[in-house]
Amino acid sequence: MNSLDLARTTSIPSAQHDFDQADLTFSATEWDTYRPEQGKPISYKEQHLIVYPLKELSRAFSVAGIPRSQQQLIKWETDGVLPPTPFTFGRKRFYTENQIRTIVDIALECGLRPRTHVKKTNFSELAHHELTYILQLELNAYEAPVV
Repeated sequence: MNSLDLARTTSIPSAQHDFDQADLTFSATEWDTYRPEQGKPISYKEQHLIVYPLKELSRAFSVAGIPRSQQQLIKWETDGVLPPTPFTFGRKRFYTENQIRTIVDIALECGLRPRTHVKKTNFSELAHHELTYILQLELNAYEAPVV
């Protein structure tokens, strides 16, 4: 038997066959299905928004697998790691759902883990940039005239 005969009789798995057998099932994580609770409707600069208390931001971090306490999040805001939320009533801080998801998504993207110090990442820079954009987007969306 020569090499040509061997090639004809030997089955070579195709890439397509391997692909067809691969399990491509997407399984959502708890973070993918997270929704904040205990929303509070407010009027801000004549816009109607639903905001959530700081404990929801803390819960979102826990659901994503990188728990941070409410006290830690307040310290981040005080130290300038997080930009201050414009939704502060008395001493209570509130965030929109988009802000909560953005903050936690940035933390995950930056590789923040339970024992990772936030200042060893570029979390603060990205958070300031993205949250400014999100806030402008949310408020401008409400200001857009209805046609």
